[in-house]
Amino acid sequence: MSDLLEFISALLDGVALIALALVLGGIACVLAVLRITHDNRAVLGAGAHRVLTVTFVGTLCLAGLRGLQLLLKPLALSHVMGSSAFTAFSQTQVFQYSVISVVLLLGLAGSLGFVNKHLLSWSGWLGVFVWVIALLVNEGWLSHAASRLEGGGPLMVATVIHVFGATVWAGGIAHLLLLRQGLGKSDPEVWAELVSRFSPVGMACVVLIMAPGVYLAWSYVGGWSELIGTGYGNMVAVKVGLFFCVIVLAALNFFAAREWKRSGQLAIMIQRVPAYIEVEIILAIGLLFTAASLTGFPPSVDVSEATATPAEMWTMYNPKVPRLAGPELIFIDAPELTDLRTGEMGKKEDMSWDRFNHNFSGVVVIAMAMVALFDRLGGFRWARVWPLMFIGFSVLIFVFANPDHWPIGPIGFIDSVQDTEVVQHWLAALVVFGLGWFEWRARNEVLKHQQVQFVFPILCIVGGIILLTHSHSVGELKEEFLLQSTHVSMGVLGVLLGCGRWLEIRLAAPYDRMAGVFSIAAMMLVGLILLFYVKPNLVEFS
Repeated sequence: MSDLLEFISALLDGVALIALALVLGGIACVLAVLRITHDNRAVLGAGAHRVLTVTFVGTLCLAGLRGLQLLLKPLALSHVMGSSAFTAFSQTQVFQYSVISVVLLLGLAGSLGFVNKHLLSWSGWLGVFVWVIALLVNEGWLSHAASRLEGGGPLMVATVIHVFGATVWAGGIAHLLLLRQGLGKSDPEVWAELVSRFSPVGMACVVLIMAPGVYLAWSYVGGWSELIGTGYGNMVAVKVGLFFCVIVLAALNFFAAREWKRSGQLAIMIQRVPAYIEVEIILAIGLLFTAASLTGFPPSVDVSEATATPAEMWTMYNPKVPRLAGPELIFIDAPELTDLRTGEMGKKEDMSWDRFNHNFSGVVVIAMAMVALFDRLGGFRWARVWPLMFIGFSVLIFVFANPDHWPIGPIGFIDSVQDTEVVQHWLAALVVFGLGWFEWRARNEVLKHQQVQFVFPILCIVGGIILLTHSHSVGELKEEFLLQSTHVSMGVLGVLLGCGRWLEIRLAAPYDRMAGVFSIAAMMLVGLILLFYVKPNLVEFS
C-alpha cells in the first residue's frame, strides 16, 4: 500500500505544479497580456475577471493539494514506523514548509479575490506580489537544493527562478486559450492582439527556464554519462526533449503573430495558432509531471557509482531476436538457499513472463502502426479496423502483464490492488481499451458530438504520463533505472503520439496528414522498444 500511496503522491506533485502554473500564469496574463492597469477596454476587463476567477480557484486547489500531501506522506511511512510516522513527519522541514505554503496560498487567495473586485487597486496588486514572492521563496525550501550540504543557496535561487519561468509560461498559455473561448471567437482581432502580446512574455520565460536550468542540470547531473545512465539524468533529458518541441510550436505562433502585424491577415491566427497553443499546453502538462517526478530520484551526482554504461543502455534498445515462445525459465536470488560457509546467495528456478509480454506486445503495436499507416495513406478500406486491435491488446495486458497476480495468478485481488506496479498495469490496460473503443467510434460513425475523436489523443497523453511516473522496486538501483528508462521512452512517445493525433484532428490539409504520419511514427517506435525489450541482469536457465 505504501508504494501505491507514493505513486499517488507523485501524481499529486504534478497536479500541484499545474495548479501553481494556473496561479502564476494567471497573474502574469492579467498584467502583461491583458495589461489591465493600462488598457481599460471593457472586453479586456471581462477577460481579466475570467482569468482571476480561474486563478483564485487554482490557488485554493493548490492549498488543498498541499494539505492532502501532508496526510499522504506519513501514511506512506506508517507501514515502517507505525503510528509514530505522523509525529516524526510533523518535525521535518518538509512538513513545516508545506504548512507555511498552505497559509501563504490562503493569503494569496484572499488578495486575488480582492483584486478581482478592484482591478485597478495598486494596494491590492502589491499584496498579491508580496504573497507570490513569499510563496516562491518558501517553495525553494521544498526543493532538492534545500538538502544539499554545499552550494544550497545558489541552487535554491536557481530553482525558484526556473520554476517561476516554467509555471508563468505554462499557465500563461493555458489562460491565453481560455481567453480565446471568451473573447477571441467573438472578436478575432482581439485574439490576434493577445497572442502578439504574449510573445515577449513567452520569450522572457524561455530565458528564465533555460539559464538556471542549465546550471541546475550541471549541478545535479554532472556529465553526459550521468545524463544518459541515471534516472535523474534520464528525466532531465525528457524535459529537454519536450521543451524543444514546445519551442518549435512557440516559434510558429511567434511568426504567425508577426505576419498578422505585417499583413493584417487573420487566417493563420484563427485556423492554426489555437491548435498549436492547445498542443503547447499538452506538452506543458507533460513537462510539469516530468519535473514533479524528478523529486522521486536522487540527483545523478549522488549515485554516480550506479550509473549505467552506454553498453548497458544499448542492451535495452538494440535489435535482438524477440522472445515469442512464452515464458522463459530463469534463475532468481533465493536467500533461503544461501551457503552458510561462504555466504554466497543461492539461486532457484522460476518462470518469467516479462520478456515475452513486452516482445509480443511489440509485435501487436507494430502491426497496428502498419495498418494505421495504410489507413492514413488512404485507399485501403480494410485498414480502418486498426483501432479494434487495441481492444485485444488491452486484454493481453490485463491478463498477462502480472501473471502471478489476479486474475490468473495465485495472488488474490485484494493483495494485487496494494501492489503499485500491478495497479499501473491495470490502468494501462484500461487506457489501451479506451484507445481502441473510442478511436473506432470516431473513425467509423457519424457522430453528433465530434469531441469523441479527442478521446484517443487524450488517453495517449494520460497513458504517457502514467508511464513517466511508472515505478519499480528500487532494491537494485541500476536495474531499476534500466527498466525505468524503457518506460520513460515509451511515455514520451505516448505524449507525442497524442499530440500528433490532436494536430491531425485540428488542422486542415495538408498539415493534418503530416501530423498523422508523425503520430504513427511515434506508435511504431513504441512497438520497436517493446519488441527489443529484455529485462536486465537476468540469468537464463540453460
